[in-house]
Amino acid sequence: MRTEAEAAGPPLEPGDFVQLPVPVIQQLYHWDCGLACSRMVLRYLGQLDDSEFERALQKLQLTRSIWTIDLAYLMHHFGVRHRFCTQTLGVDKGYKNQSFYRKHFDTEETRVNQLFAQAKACKVLVEKCRNVQHQHQ
Repeated sequence: MRTEAEAAGPPLEPGDFVQLPVPVIQQLYHWDCGLACSRMVLRYLGQLDDSEFERALQKLQLTRSIWTIDLAYLMHHFGVRHRFCTQTLGVDKGYKNQSFYRKHFDTEETRVNQLFAQAKACKVLVEKCRNVQHQHQ
C-alpha cells in the first residue's frame, strides 16, 4: 500500500506547477468573486449541487457582503479540508473607506470579527500568517 506522499509523486520543485481541471464558473455580479471561486472548487471536488450550495448560503447567512472568512466557513460546511491564512485576524480597517464596504462597514465589522472569534470553536482553521498576498477589486 502506498502512502499519501508516495501516491502524490515526487515533491514539487520551485517553478514546478500542477494544472488541475478546475471548471470555470463565471461570476453573476461584481461582488461575488469569492462565491464563484468556491463553486469552482466544489465542482472540481465533485461536491457542487446548486440547491445544496444555495441552502448553505442561506444557513450561513451569506448575502452580498462576502468576506474571506465567510468562504472559510463555507468550505468547512462542505467538508473541504483547507487552511485560511490571513495577515489580520479580524476585519482589516483599511477597507472602511473603500466604496464597496463603506455603507455597511460597522455592522459587517462586528459580524466578521465574531466569525474570526468563533472559528476555532467551529473547527474552521484560521491562521495568522506573514507575507500573505491578497488583492481585492
